[in-house]
Amino acid sequence: MRDYRDAKTMAHTARVFLGDHGLKITNSQSLELIAKAFGAADWNTLAATIRDEVSTPRAEAATPSPATIDAGIRPRVPRFSSELERTLQRALAHGDARKHQYTTCEHLLLALTDDPNASKVMQACSVDLTALKKGLTDYIDNDLRPIVVKTGKSIGGSRPTAAFQRVMQRAEAHAEQMGQQEVTGNNVLVVIFAERLSPAVRMLYGQDMSAEDAANFIERGVAKRNGTAGP
Repeated sequence: MRDYRDAKTMAHTARVFLGDHGLKITNSQSLELIAKAFGAADWNTLAATIRDEVSTPRAEAATPSPATIDAGIRPRVPRFSSELERTLQRALAHGDARKHQYTTCEHLLLALTDDPNASKVMQACSVDLTALKKGLTDYIDNDLRPIVVKTGKSIGGSRPTAAFQRVMQRAEAHAEQMGQQEVTGNNVLVVIFAERLSPAVRMLYGQDMSAEDAANFIERGVAKRNGTAGP
């Protein structure tokens, strides 16, 4: 992903790419998606940040912060990997396909089962991905019927819930703490467990997977076998 000041261009590129692959989203949705990718609450927040950045005098912008001076390098905020961007697009597509008003943690976890990074972690933690997908799909199709948008009502596409947004913000912080240049599905999988009341998290616990299990594999390469951790 490029600098966030290219956000509108990236939003347009994402919308065209998805359209070419049979997933049509509105311009508003593409802008909101890019805003979430940069950790902003919504597009208006990101747009304000961009305006402030552009209006900042060059002399001020060129002045390094104390942290920059101490480290000797320019600090960089982790950016979303291309794989994670596609995962987020799938999560939103799961909501749009069902005309859901909101995209929940369950939509997100379902998308993560096809994420190359997150799915590898889940398999290392002895999660049955087929069973997990079925459980999530059944929940999304049946228990989330109350958030289906009524015919004729347009709200601009499925929108991430507050819980979804918290997970993505925590994922970015987790990647930064680990010194990563990019946020991946691994980071999302570790921090999603903080949403303890989420059915998605309960399904992971139901397969005897915990945040500690995920962290053990991601940080130490220790896989969980038959209910116990092992190399």
